[in-house]
Amino acid sequence: MQATIQVEEFLPYMPGVAKCERSLRELNFAWRLIESTAKMVCPAEAKTILPTMKATREGFNSLEKQLITNLAQENITKSVQEMQFKAQVIIDIVVRNLFERTADVGFLAMDDAIRAFILDEDRDAGTLVPRLQAYRDKYTVYDEILILDTGGEVLAHLDGASDVSHSSDALIAATLNSDSYVESFHHSDLRPGQERSLIYSRKIVHPRDGSAIGVLCLCFPHAVEMEGVFDGLRKTADRSVMLMLDADGYVISSSDEPHIPVGRQVPLALDGDYQIISYAGRDYFAKTCAAQNYQGYGGPGWLGHVMIPCEAAFKGQALDALSAYDAATLAGIMAHAKTFCPPLHEVSVSAEAINLALRRVVWNGKNMSAGQDSDLLRLKSILQEISQTGDETSRVFKDSIHDLYGTVISSGLQDAQFISRLMIDIMDRNLYERANDCRWWALTPDIRRLMAESLQTGSLGNEDTLRIAQILEAINALYTAYTRLVVFDASGRIVAASDLHKDGLETAGCMMDPALVRKTLALPGSQAYCVSGFEPTWLYADRPTYIYCAAIFHPDENRAVGGIGIVFDSEPEFRNILLSSLPKRAGAFAAFTDRAGNVISSTHAGYPPGAELHPSQAIMQEKTGVSAAQILVQDGQYMMVGHTASFGYREFKNSGDYHNDVIAMVFVPIGEKTEANAADQGWAYTDDSHEPKQDVLEYATFLIDGDVFALPTSHVVEAVETGRMHSASTLKPLISGVLDYQDNSGEPSIFVPVVDMRNLIRPGTDSTGELGEIIVVRQGKHTLGLLVGSLHDVLEFGSGQIDPPLNMFHNQPRFVCNLIKTGSHNRMIQVIDFDSIMRHVYEKKSAAEQDTFIAGAAGSVESAESIESIDQAADGMPESMRA
Repeated sequence: MQATIQVEEFLPYMPGVAKCERSLRELNFAWRLIESTAKMVCPAEAKTILPTMKATREGFNSLEKQLITNLAQENITKSVQEMQFKAQVIIDIVVRNLFERTADVGFLAMDDAIRAFILDEDRDAGTLVPRLQAYRDKYTVYDEILILDTGGEVLAHLDGASDVSHSSDALIAATLNSDSYVESFHHSDLRPGQERSLIYSRKIVHPRDGSAIGVLCLCFPHAVEMEGVFDGLRKTADRSVMLMLDADGYVISSSDEPHIPVGRQVPLALDGDYQIISYAGRDYFAKTCAAQNYQGYGGPGWLGHVMIPCEAAFKGQALDALSAYDAATLAGIMAHAKTFCPPLHEVSVSAEAINLALRRVVWNGKNMSAGQDSDLLRLKSILQEISQTGDETSRVFKDSIHDLYGTVISSGLQDAQFISRLMIDIMDRNLYERANDCRWWALTPDIRRLMAESLQTGSLGNEDTLRIAQILEAINALYTAYTRLVVFDASGRIVAASDLHKDGLETAGCMMDPALVRKTLALPGSQAYCVSGFEPTWLYADRPTYIYCAAIFHPDENRAVGGIGIVFDSEPEFRNILLSSLPKRAGAFAAFTDRAGNVISSTHAGYPPGAELHPSQAIMQEKTGVSAAQILVQDGQYMMVGHTASFGYREFKNSGDYHNDVIAMVFVPIGEKTEANAADQGWAYTDDSHEPKQDVLEYATFLIDGDVFALPTSHVVEAVETGRMHSASTLKPLISGVLDYQDNSGEPSIFVPVVDMRNLIRPGTDSTGELGEIIVVRQGKHTLGLLVGSLHDVLEFGSGQIDPPLNMFHNQPRFVCNLIKTGSHNRMIQVIDFDSIMRHVYEKKSAAEQDTFIAGAAGSVESAESIESIDQAADGMPESMRA
C-alpha cells in the first residue's frame, strides 16, 4: 500500500521529534496555568494582557502541529532520499556495466581466430584457450567464456573447474535465430552448480557467406559485481538492506544474505516516494527502482530495492550539520532558509511574529505597571512568568527549527556526497573499459600480422592499409565512445585510422605525439597500456582528452612493431556522466578535475575543460576513495559541495597499472553570499548587588544595533508594531514615516511622526540591521514615535548607578543625558534625552505652527492613505525633520 504520513505512527521511531512534542505540551500547560493565575490574582490589571496570552497560546498550539509535522516529514524525507538514491544506483550502475557487455559479445563474435578455430575440422581446444584467456585477462568482469557449435557442443571454454561439454539451453536456439546479442538470466547447464546465470550470447557467422557456425557465450558473475556495488553504498552502522530483484521480486543479490537470502521474494515498492511493506513479520520503509534507459539499453529487467526497519530508519540522524560553521556563515546560510525549506521557514517566521507580539505586550505591561503598588507588583510577577514562558517556548521552537534545518542541510550534503561518489565510480568504470579495449584490439591477429610484415617490406601496401582501416572502422562502429582509433608504426607515423563522426580529418602519414609513442613502444607486454595526459590533441580538434595506447607486438617475437591509440570522446561521454546524476536544482552543477583543479569536464559554462576550479585546498588533497561534503562559498554563492577522489574499479588504478587521480565535485546552491546580520539579542540584565537601592527609578529599555538604550517609563506610552507606520519618503532620513495613532483615552486619533533613532543617534551609519519596533512617547501635548531595533525590558536602577555622560562634542546635539552602570557584562545603558529629541524635531516652530503642521499631515493620511499624500505634508515640516 502507498504510505501516508501519520505523525503519531512515526513518533516512537523519532526520539528527537517526540522530545520536542513533549516539551511543547508541557509549555502549553504552563500557559494555561499562568492564565488561570492571572485571572485569580489580579483580574483587573491583567485584563489587557489576557486576550494576548490566549492568542499566543493558540498561535503556538497551531504552530506546534505544523512544526511536529515538518519535523516528521523532514526526517522521513531524509531517509527516503537515501533509500531512493541507493535503489536507483544499484540498478543504474549495473545497467551501465551490462551495456558494455552487449558490445563485447558482438565484437568478440567477429574474432577471426575464433571463427578459424570453429571452421578447422582438426581443431584443438588447447589452441584457442590461450586467446580466450588473454581476453579474460583484459576484461576481468567475465568468469567464463564458451564457444559452442550450432548443435550445442562445447568446443572450448575457460573455466577449468567445469566439465561442461554439451548444452541444451534454449538460449542457443534463441541466439542462432537472432541477429543481435541475447541476454539470458536463468539456470543454465552451461554453468552447472549455479542457481541462475547471467549470460550474453551472440551468433558466430562464417566470414564469407554469413551463415551461422557457432555461438559465443560470455558469463558475467553478477554476485561478485554486486558485492562491490553494495560496499560502495554501505555506510557505517547501516541498517538498510540493499537488494537486486527480478521483475517478480525474487532476490538476485543481497547486501545481507543472513537477513534476506538470495531466492527469497519480497514485496515491491515501485509506487510513490516510498512504501511501508511487511516482511517476516516486520515493517520496513522500502523503495524499488527500475533501470533508467542508457543509450537505448534498459538492462535485463532487474530492479534496485532498498528496505530499512521502521524502528531503525531515523536513528543516527541527530548529527548537527550546522555546528561546523561560524556564526557569520550560519547567518548567511539561514538567510536563505525560505529557498531550501519553505514550509519550515513559514513556521519560523510565524513563531517569531507571535513571540515578538508577546514580548511587546509584556514590555508594555511592565511599563504600565511601573511603581510599587501591591496590585501592580502582582501583575509584574505575572508578567515575569509570561516573559520566561514565552522565552522558553521560543527557545524550544528555535532549537527544533535549528535541528530541522540541520536535517534538511544534512540531507542535501548527504545527497551531494553520494552523487559525487556515483559520478566518479561511473567514470572509473567507463575508463576501465577503455584500458581493456586498447589492449585487446592490439591483439587483433590481422593487425599484428600486417604490421609485422611491414617491417620486412618497409611499408604497408594499399590493400593492407585498407584492411587495417576496415578493422578499425568495424570496431569503432560498435564502440562509439571513441572519436577515432589509430594504428601507428614504430616511428609514430599513423598508418590507418577510423573516423566515426566523418569529420574529414586527414590522419594517414601524420605523426603521433613522440612522448606517447615512446611510452607505448616501451610497454613490457600485452597486459600493459599507457594513457596520455588530459590535454589538447589535434586528433580531437585541439580539445583536451585521453588517448589510451597499447603496443602491437610481433606475432612470433616479443617486440613492439607499432601501437594502437584510441581517442576517447571525452566531451560528451564525461558530460553525460555528470548530467545523468546531477541534482535537479536550479544553479546546480558538477565537474571532474585533477588535483590541481584543472577541469576535465563540467556542466557549468563558466568552467569548460582546461579552466580552473579550486573550491578548497582540503578537497583537492582528499585521500583516494574518500567522499565528503560541506558548505562553501563558490562564485559568490553558498554551495553544498559533495566531492569524492577517484578510487578505480577492479584492477584499474588499483594494481599500479595507472595513476591519475580525478576528483568529482557536485555543487548545489543555497543562495547568494550576503553580510547577514544577527538579530538584536542584547543581553539579560541581572542585578548582582545585594545592597538596597536608594531613589529607585524605572526605565523602559530597547536595543539599536546591539546597544541598549533607556527611556524613563514616565515618558513611554506603549510600543507598537512597525506595520502600523505609513512610509514617507520625502521626510527621510530623520523621519521614517507617520502613525495614525489613537491611545486608550478615547480621544480622536492623531498624526504622530516616527523618528529613526539610528539615524538620529548615529547619522551616516551603514548598518542594515532591522528596526522592528516603534515606541510611542509623550511629553505634554507632543507625541512622537521612536523607531528602534527591538524591545529589551523594563528595569529598576538606583540613583547611585546613574552618571552623567562624558562632556564631549560640545557643538553637536546630545541625545544621551545619562549613563547607567549595570555591573553586567561590562555594559553601559545610555539614557535617551527626551527633551533634546523633542527640541531637535520641533525646533524654531511656534506652538501654532506645530498644530497647523500636525493637523495638515494627519488630514493627508486620513484622506488618502498613500505615500504621495503623506509626502505632500512634508512642505509644512521643519527643516530638521525634512533633513
